[in-house]
Amino acid sequence: MRHRLSTATLGLVLVVSLVATLCVGCGDSGGETRTTIVIGHISDMTGPASPALVPINYALEDLAYYYNTQERIPGVRLVVAAYDGMYDPSRILPGWEWVKERRAKVVCTALPPAVVTLEPFAEKESIPVFSLTSSTGPWAFCGNVSTYHEVKTILKWVAENDWDYQAEGRVPRIGFVGWQESYAIDCRDGMRDYCDDHPDQFEWGGGFLAPMGSATWSGEIGQLKTCDYVMPPTTGVGTVSFIKQFRDAGYTAKFIGTDAHAAYESLAASWCGWDNLNGMRTVQISRFWNEDFPMTELAKQLLQERHAAEYSEIIESGVGYIGGFTQLYAFFEILAAAVENVGAESFDGQAFYNAAISYDVTWEGFEKWNYTETKRNLPNDVGLFLWSAQHQDIVRELPGWLPLVIE
Repeated sequence: MRHRLSTATLGLVLVVSLVATLCVGCGDSGGETRTTIVIGHISDMTGPASPALVPINYALEDLAYYYNTQERIPGVRLVVAAYDGMYDPSRILPGWEWVKERRAKVVCTALPPAVVTLEPFAEKESIPVFSLTSSTGPWAFCGNVSTYHEVKTILKWVAENDWDYQAEGRVPRIGFVGWQESYAIDCRDGMRDYCDDHPDQFEWGGGFLAPMGSATWSGEIGQLKTCDYVMPPTTGVGTVSFIKQFRDAGYTAKFIGTDAHAAYESLAASWCGWDNLNGMRTVQISRFWNEDFPMTELAKQLLQERHAAEYSEIIESGVGYIGGFTQLYAFFEILAAAVENVGAESFDGQAFYNAAISYDVTWEGFEKWNYTETKRNLPNDVGLFLWSAQHQDIVRELPGWLPLVIE
């Protein structure tokens, strides 16, 4: 099945608050009666991940508005009930109860800790969780690849393409540093396990986890100073403070990362400068802003029409909006398929689950994305991107896609 993306002129209707938002009747038109479907959203609007996640929050609201105004799900009015989790694990369950009180049939989140906490409740209560970061069980559908395998994929490329073993006469030394949270732990474990499985390709220099919110890295830098490749922290201030301090100390290891790092592009550029970022490589499942494809063009159009004052700022901020937009487009297509299967009035979490496990799509410019009865990560490939001081931007390094390393 191949979906073609259409575009439309949209107005701006968005209400945002610090703690919680309820977008009621997003895109309602005329007096037509529609069945309301509530999408719960637990995100970070004001916490340490908000520079990356606020653009993703916009993407969810914008796509809900787009699907409503274009009547892409006939007879349905989509409503987004959004709760500010502040990247605080203690707010996840209150957020779950809050969106349930607003009759959410399915819940979206880009908070890695949320998936671990919510999946048992999702399965028990038949309310699917659509995650943009990870999956931990049958009722958690991830629009991204497994972080653990994403990290292994970039390491495989580095080992095969970026290191001259013969000239160096040794294997490169690599290491990881991050905050003590689930996404960073997956990154560390993927790196460590790949090194253990491929001692002929890498020497493991260690993985170091600091308390959430840490911004001083002298100890970790001392441990990683002899590394040839380092993966920096994956969240906000942690990402940029480490890079700045590592480079200021005079160390020259190449940085590698995931889409989490690419979501803080402008923050990193302003804090660290492009000379300190030059040569960093990251992998992600989406296209980037400087690539001309239908998905990117639709994202640009909605961003311009609904957030014109922030248009340049959001694009310059990194992959957050376009990466979230790509995954969430798949979410809305699954929701549309579920409504088509059972009818708007009969839509519930089970209907979404049934539509999701058979979802299989190829968009223009992408490889096949699919779920199955057991597969809970939608993409099967990642793109490789280079942080370029020359271009003052992140640019695609390879024209195609790297198959995900599953081992």
